Amino acid sequence: MKIAIRYYSGAGNTKFVAKKITKALKQNSHRVSSVKVSEESNREGIDDDFDVLGIGFPIYFREAPELLFDLLKRMEGKKRPVFFFTTKGLYSGDAMKNIMAFSVDQNFSPVSFAEFFMPGTDFLILFAKKDSLMERVLKRIHSRDIDKKVAELIRKVEGALPAKTPRQKWYTDFDERVVKYFENKYDNHHRAYIGQFHSNPETCIECMKCVNGCPRHNIVLDGHIDFGESCDVCFNCIHNCPTDAIDIGKITAGNVRYKKVELL
Repeated sequence: MKIAIRYYSGAGNTKFVAKKITKALKQNSHRVSSVKVSEESNREGIDDDFDVLGIGFPIYFREAPELLFDLLKRMEGKKRPVFFFTTKGLYSGDAMKNIMAFSVDQNFSPVSFAEFFMPGTDFLILFAKKDSLMERVLKRIHSRDIDKKVAELIRKVEGALPAKTPRQKWYTDFDERVVKYFENKYDNHHRAYIGQFHSNPETCIECMKCVNGCPRHNIVLDGHIDFGESCDVCFNCIHNCPTDAIDIGKITAGNVRYKKVELL
């Protein structure tokens, strides 16, 4: 089969899982293309030549990133199979249910999905000091059977049996009424940090990693690194800066950078 994997990744956890799925599918003699989703990739001509579509994403406050809904809108489902995989720090809410239902509306046929616990990269950068107990604890929160879950996902994809859309999670009402209220009060789902990103000109080496890695093309180099307002707060820039030149105000000074997937 010709399989197109399209994934959104901030700090790198979803990219890590996407690589594992891609490798396993190729070992099973499938032809696989794997592309990181961005505003640019959505605007350019989308390759519609595939038999099966795979969508990967991190959970951001119990939802999939907006760019993936935009991608599905731009594709012709043609009743073709689609599978989903996601990475999450604590809990996923109804993110999988919502995007699977949306794919059906776009004339795709969901066949499988998988959720992977991975270290919460927002908690690491916002709250965990380097070499702290919190860093060690957060890096231990991950699925212990990743390869097994990948194999099971692929088995279901190859079987192409219809997958039922997950039911609403039991805690959704409490989450909507209570948890989201306090999240909004605290930092408006991290959006309060937009406008506070800055790069230290004394340590920035202008490597362009932040510019090229931003899914929203929200960062430019114009004499210095400049951050705009079209930000998903995915933390790709701050985690992947090789010299730790990027911070959010003074909030992240001395905090953990998740430069590569580290599973303790």
